[in-house]
Amino acid sequence: MPTTAVATWEYKNDFFSIVIRESEHRPGSYIFSSGLSLPRFNPIIYGRTGICSNAAFKGLQQLRADVSYYALQRGIVTKNADTPFDLSGGHGHGWYQESALLIEDASPGAIEEILEFSARDLVQTVLNACQTEVRVPAGSLDAGAMQRFLESLGVSNYREMAPPPIAKPKAA
Repeated sequence: MPTTAVATWEYKNDFFSIVIRESEHRPGSYIFSSGLSLPRFNPIIYGRTGICSNAAFKGLQQLRADVSYYALQRGIVTKNADTPFDLSGGHGHGWYQESALLIEDASPGAIEEILEFSARDLVQTVLNACQTEVRVPAGSLDAGAMQRFLESLGVSNYREMAPPPIAKPKAA
């Protein structure tokens, strides 16, 4: 049985991964998947957001909505993908991913634009929640350059530098 190659666009580094691959079952459609490593983001975000709030996880969740809106502005329809797509292979503990998104009737050029937008949007959304004064550098950043940028924001002793936890009131 002959097989056909499936086009795939990837933006991967140690912090996050975004993969857009051509749908095998829906010609002209693509599956968008994203995931990130919470432990890699911890040196950037630890102690900078509220209780039960994780800027990296929030950024990952927000990314799906932002990609849908970005696509809609270009006349491209998105919806939940019925196909699971696992990005976690080989990433280890603390790697989280959002459910896949189906991008319909998009050109390969539009997919490239969505991929570049996604990487910048994810990182800036995380930074907006925890380091409001920091902006993703202008211009196109490859995955390695983005990783170096994120590494430059980390605090090596982030647990010691974080504010103390909120103390429980003592019983009278």
